[in-house]
Amino acid sequence: MLNRITLAIVAILLVAAIAILGYIAMTPRLAPTPASASVVTSSAQQATTDTSGIFVSGTGKVRLKPNIATASVGVDITAGNLAEATNQANAKMNAIIEKIKGLGVAEKDIQTTSYNIQPITAQPRPGVTPTITGYRVNNQLSITIRKIEDTGKVLDAVVAAGANNIYGISFGVDDPKLYQEQARAAAIKVAQDKAAQLAKAANVTLGKVISISEGGVMPQPVFRAAPAMMSADSVSAPIETGELEINVSVEMRFGVQ
Repeated sequence: MLNRITLAIVAILLVAAIAILGYIAMTPRLAPTPASASVVTSSAQQATTDTSGIFVSGTGKVRLKPNIATASVGVDITAGNLAEATNQANAKMNAIIEKIKGLGVAEKDIQTTSYNIQPITAQPRPGVTPTITGYRVNNQLSITIRKIEDTGKVLDAVVAAGANNIYGISFGVDDPKLYQEQARAAAIKVAQDKAAQLAKAANVTLGKVISISEGGVMPQPVFRAAPAMMSADSVSAPIETGELEINVSVEMRFGVQ
């Protein structure tokens, strides 16, 4: 009886072992990750975060004589009623426009930049609604003067025609493209010289340009502020155009060997 039980237990264990071995044989094995795959991933990560090389910046400057002037002029009229204020302002501005056109300023170079009507009220009192006692009309023009030597003459003429505001004069160049190109070339030369000096000091060989970008083109015109209020009896100040400076900045990255 005991031998039969023992044989039965052995048979059960044998069947279980065969089943386990069959299951293991049928389970798919995971392929080992090739060593080269990890190397490729590491290289790709390194490429995206590569900050090696020499980084430099340079600024190129070109100084030149301006050939155009831009003036902002206007009329500021206060009157007891709106019709009177607008009529006076319009009459003066029309006279100014006709005068500057007569001096050779083209219509395309005359532009209205602001026109404002502001009611004037009496000093407010508690419990009393402020009443309108008059109106103020302000009309402003921007004038581009291409014969820059006529700048003083044009300003004298607009004051004589009724302008009582001269907001300022700025000077520039009609076509700055050529000067911007010169400043850009100078900026690149400055950056290249810096990179060569750094490479020499670090005892490495300067490689090719990896990247280059332009930081901005910054014209810096001379600015002359005129008195805020002028009259026809004002003595004209001489107009000095000075020089205009155009700046271009670049950033460059060089490889090293």
